[in-house]
Amino acid sequence: MSARAALVRATPGPPHCTRPVLLFTNAYADPVPNATGLTAIVMVGDEILSGHTQDSNSSFLARLAFAAGRPVAHIEVVGDNQTAIVAAIRRAIQDPALSRIAVCGGIGPTPDDRTFQAVADALGRSLELNPIAYANIEALAKRMHAAGWIDKPEVSEANRRCAMVPTRSTVLANRRGMAPPLAIDLGEDRWLFVLPGIPREFTTIVEEELIPQYFAGGTAPVVREVHYRSVPESEMYEPMLALEREFPDVSVGSYPHVEQRELVIRVRGHDAGRVDAAVARLRALRSDV
Repeated sequence: MSARAALVRATPGPPHCTRPVLLFTNAYADPVPNATGLTAIVMVGDEILSGHTQDSNSSFLARLAFAAGRPVAHIEVVGDNQTAIVAAIRRAIQDPALSRIAVCGGIGPTPDDRTFQAVADALGRSLELNPIAYANIEALAKRMHAAGWIDKPEVSEANRRCAMVPTRSTVLANRRGMAPPLAIDLGEDRWLFVLPGIPREFTTIVEEELIPQYFAGGTAPVVREVHYRSVPESEMYEPMLALEREFPDVSVGSYPHVEQRELVIRVRGHDAGRVDAAVARLRALRSDV
């Protein structure tokens, strides 16, 4: 992996937070000339930090955000701790390079679901019973009762809690679940999203709501790959170093696939001509593809 590839570091949580915070920083995601902005992901959940649940949501959103021209600048994972969640949201909001912020998980009906309150605290807002969110929950409760899944058709106190969202939030559709996803306008084409952590709900909302409605207008980077067979990664040090010197506007990363005895060099940039020129130079420097 090149020096520009993604960095992973663990940092202590904020004061009074006993759980660690994981921050994944994508050094590729520099501000781009078309100024569509970058994306940040804040994943919430003790189960992710403990290793009991694998986070597939971040990679899914990162892939689609990259294709939409709004690449992810960093992914931060925090536990179900109010102080930690608030601090992570505020860090993202305070970064002017970020135009899209997705806070994922922790919006269910149980006491450890603290994300709505944390978002409200981070924005200096209060919670309110949102009529759209409540109506959706009420309709789903009636359908679940009719199907024999719950005893009563009325909305329980626990589920009513899901409809208590930060003021001035736009409720998005969640046709696969009860928790209401939110879009919050931060001004100047900056948006904060609050999404459920259940993967089937998350992926549907991202595909059907976020990407088409809120991530449009970006320009996807140009990506080219050069595949080498049975070439040790260390032998690509000098060729890649030369590319970094000669093409400072192009990112170059090395990705070995040991079991397939294959090395993939991925070249990325916003100018197709420059990316293709870098690929041609790489082939000239190391031709045994």
